[in-house]
Amino acid sequence: MKCIACGHEAPLPEFRYLYNARIDASISIRQCLNCQEWLAVDELKGISTQKITGGEAPWGKSAGIEGLAEERA
Repeated sequence: MKCIACGHEAPLPEFRYLYNARIDASISIRQCLNCQEWLAVDELKGISTQKITGGEAPWGKSAGIEGLAEERA
């Protein structure tokens, strides 16, 4: 996987797992150990899709990544 913040490349397990962003999708939050940025990661694809910055949304309400998971009808 490649960090979209600093470009560091490493296998997915080398990015620190923090938590699942949604229980109904494969999106999780991981931390790059090179630059310490928090990343939204699609666990099934093994790619970082967005850098998560502090204060985007309060804990428990949103991780600021609502649009990343596909909506299901």
